[in-house]
Amino acid sequence: MQTPRHELDHWPDPADANSPRSILAAELFVEGKVNSRGPIDLQGRLVGSLRAPEVVLAPSGRLEGSITAREVSVLGAVSGTISAQSVRLAPSAVVRADVVHESISIEAGAELEGWLQRKT
Repeated sequence: MQTPRHELDHWPDPADANSPRSILAAELFVEGKVNSRGPIDLQGRLVGSLRAPEVVLAPSGRLEGSITAREVSVLGAVSGTISAQSVRLAPSAVVRADVVHESISIEAGAELEGWLQRKT
């Protein structure tokens, strides 16, 4: 459940140790909601929401909407909101989003425009 400022009551449950990674390939365009109990690699484009224990947004990945996860690594572009326990913005990240996090790592070269809110 989200509050008006995108704070979460809880993060998604961790993935099972043997959960396979789901890959949304570079040629794929998805519009709507994507939910997974396992990790997701987004290499294509998603307009909507993504909820998973772990999300890796590849350099070719584009998301317009929201990400909710325990761990998020952004190497591509996000426009919207990120709500995650741990967020990593790689040097290639282009983020135009509001970010709710417990911990965040912003590497040199990453672009970030939006507000940050630390959830305790």
